[in-house]
Amino acid sequence: MRKWKVLCCLLCVGLLAACGTKQANLPFDGGDLAAKLGQGYAQKVETALFILDASSSMFDESEGAQKFSTAKNLLLRMNAAMAGLKLDAGLQVFGPQGSKLAYGLKPYEAKEFAAAVSAVQLGGTTPMSRALADSIESLKASKGRIAVIVVSDGLSTSASDPVQAATELKNAYGDRICIHTVLVGNDPKGKATMEAIAKASGCGLASTAATLASGSELAGFLEKVFLEKAQEAAAKPAPAPAPAPERIVLRGINFDFDQAVIKPEFMPVLDVAVGILKDRPDLKVVVEGHTCDLGSDAYNQKLSERRAKAVYGYLVKKGVSAASLSTVGRGETQPMADNKTQSGRELNRRVEFAVQQ
Repeated sequence: MRKWKVLCCLLCVGLLAACGTKQANLPFDGGDLAAKLGQGYAQKVETALFILDASSSMFDESEGAQKFSTAKNLLLRMNAAMAGLKLDAGLQVFGPQGSKLAYGLKPYEAKEFAAAVSAVQLGGTTPMSRALADSIESLKASKGRIAVIVVSDGLSTSASDPVQAATELKNAYGDRICIHTVLVGNDPKGKATMEAIAKASGCGLASTAATLASGSELAGFLEKVFLEKAQEAAAKPAPAPAPAPERIVLRGINFDFDQAVIKPEFMPVLDVAVGILKDRPDLKVVVEGHTCDLGSDAYNQKLSERRAKAVYGYLVKKGVSAASLSTVGRGETQPMADNKTQSGRELNRRVEFAVQQ
């Protein structure tokens, strides 16, 4: 009799655990992208990076299922449709342990990618901007055209702006990159953020997990992201290499009020600059420091100089030739945003690169 009671208790516990969080389980119905390559389509992406939100806010339910389960199932459905494509792929995860590259960047293997998605654990805060900034480094060895697909509820607990981070990611790779978003859940603020991230790249698509629950919608979304008509691809000229910019605004490198300390979350943006400057030793760059208008003119002048020197020191420490760099402080004289607002003042506390040659 006691055995039966124990068995019943275990059964009840199992049922409670199963009912506690509803799991998404949609079929692999996103089509076959590789099969379309022989049907008048050409592949337009050589690198794909998926950014998955595994933060604690994804534990909540939406549309009758846990958001995290919906997100993972959606990536697995995308993976099934992509199997057979020849490209490099990566999986950037944020939530547990901040942000990390859980897969790649390496030649895409559908089975390995599925295993990486399935192994992702839920928890932690929501540093979406950190994941977007880290993607600059994750894509450093990327080839050709890049598709970034962000799957998230759009909510962020970080003080850093994810839309600004997406802009920096776009600036790092220019016309090579498109950032697409898939909203999980229906939070209005999250929706606005995800749509703004896609818009920041100039060529991104913004969709929702609810929309892509339909196999035909998912197939259409993936076709737009990864494929183009073969005749259009043949007629399209190869993109000309972008000329070296005369001025680079490091909007991802902002400082706290009255500080000249580079935060760890901003270092990936500087590391991209390090790579560019090492590849172009002929460039002569002036590192310019700027401040908001709080404080006296004289104090802000000195503060802007310290900020410029902090970035200069970081670049030199990373191997950039000191002979190619110089610094100058602009104080509060060249604001890029309105100093009457807090967000404007935050943007004005910045560093710029002025390219002389």
